[in-house]
Amino acid sequence: MDSTTLQWVLAALAFTLAGNIWLTLAVLRASRRERIAPAALVPGEPLPAVQARPLDGGPPFQPGAAGQATVLLFLASRCPKCREKLAGVEQLMPLAREAGLALWLLSEEPPRRLRAFLPSDNLRAATARLALRDYRRVNPLMSSPSYVFVNYQGQVEAAGLIGDEDWLALVGQLNAEPAQERAA
Repeated sequence: MDSTTLQWVLAALAFTLAGNIWLTLAVLRASRRERIAPAALVPGEPLPAVQARPLDGGPPFQPGAAGQATVLLFLASRCPKCREKLAGVEQLMPLAREAGLALWLLSEEPPRRLRAFLPSDNLRAATARLALRDYRRVNPLMSSPSYVFVNYQGQVEAAGLIGDEDWLALVGQLNAEPAQERAA
């Protein structure tokens, strides 16, 4: 075997070894990320500060910032249960507004997909987009259809799936207020 051939063989082995080390490190980094389980938002803690862009093109804003009680909703266009919840959410919007409660649908999906998913202009006007990194900060479990209630101080009051006990309590409260006003 001549020296040129030996050099090529050694270079190929070195390249293979470097590639193997790189792949091993990539697998280790990925497995380390998977082992860290996302933590749910904790009631009483401030909502992480993130910037959202309204789907209708308004200026960026911080959802759940101190100053107004807010309901943040997380619905995904590919989630059949989420599609079922849209009509109920749309019915709650004027009731929430009358009660002084901001209601935002937050998503990390592309605008075109969101517009196709949301059947009405009312829902589109109450929708904002976040970068995936920010979306994970306010919805760390990446669950849908879900919500986060934020008080006027910007602190998390409750978080869960739409339809759970806290959600039903909010719906009952919002539906009761107009009935009380009509009776008065």
